[in-house]
Amino acid sequence: MVGVDLTAAGARPGAHRTRGGIAALPFDGQRFVRLVRTAEQGHVDLVVLDAAFLLHPGRGRVAGRLDAAVAAARVAPHAPGIGLVAGVDPLHLDPSAIAGAVAGIDRASGGRAAWQVGLPAGDERLARHAVVAARRIGRLWDHADARTATRDPDGRRRLDHDGIRFAVSRPAEPIAAPHGRPPVVVRVTDETGARAAALVADVVRIVAPDQAGVLALRSAVREAAAAEGRDPDELRVLAEAYVVLAAQRESALARLAMIEDIEGASAGGGAFVVAGTPRHLADVVAEWVTAGTVDGFVLRPAALEADLDAIVTGLVPDLQARGLFPVEKTTGSFRERLGLHGPAAPVRALQPA
Repeated sequence: MVGVDLTAAGARPGAHRTRGGIAALPFDGQRFVRLVRTAEQGHVDLVVLDAAFLLHPGRGRVAGRLDAAVAAARVAPHAPGIGLVAGVDPLHLDPSAIAGAVAGIDRASGGRAAWQVGLPAGDERLARHAVVAARRIGRLWDHADARTATRDPDGRRRLDHDGIRFAVSRPAEPIAAPHGRPPVVVRVTDETGARAAALVADVVRIVAPDQAGVLALRSAVREAAAAEGRDPDELRVLAEAYVVLAAQRESALARLAMIEDIEGASAGGGAFVVAGTPRHLADVVAEWVTAGTVDGFVLRPAALEADLDAIVTGLVPDLQARGLFPVEKTTGSFRERLGLHGPAAPVRALQPA
């Protein structure tokens, strides 16, 4: 399985300066539609559009981005064969708003929506908050929490919840995802995130600098899932990789060195870095997947236009030739595409390590 993260202009702040990037149009919805269609036509399984609440980050840094849920809903009718993963922050938004937004993507896409949960590294308190929110959102999708759904005198449904970390008291229509509960993707960077993912995730997106780090977090997720009574084999594990691609590996390495020299930081942001040709990236994907390390990758292109083209025209055909990627486009809901049979197990509270 191969996914592409299309957040902002690319995986690095200055990506808009490279070929094909247009600095004046970072919030152009039509450009995002075109990028997703390119990925979909290249048989990529999923695209991710993340979101976050940002204070002003300083000069030369991204100060805003497209609303993930709105952008995913907009692109849905134009790319009928790809999973749309929207990152919507559970730490700042009402769970009913998140449930409604993702359900809207699910309706617009015909069942290809998913929700990505971002967890702050090492923060047990915020991880517990995210788990509670995810449980509430799952109930809203399933209509399982019938005890809190009442009707106003005029017959409208009303949703009331009074909890420690959030409260909801407002008229609410049922927030149903018509094609079943959308998959929940949890981005994991440490063991705190691994424990949270074991409780609520269908798909685990692991961020680590090397294969050993990915394996360690994968094992932590699987052990925690088993301890909670879940079948670890029901979880799909994807590794995150920052990719810089070119026709010659030397060119890719030179571009990576230039990026790090200009920005003064590690390009990958903690993720595994691949700088080379599409064939070299295919070798890495094949090695990790056949070894059972992961089920696939979420790729963060250093620059969307150049590196997305290389993924679609180079990586995917190479994997297809090796029998590691389907030649025909798959149909059905995104949950079916992932081979998931039902929603995540009922959520318990996240316990301190």
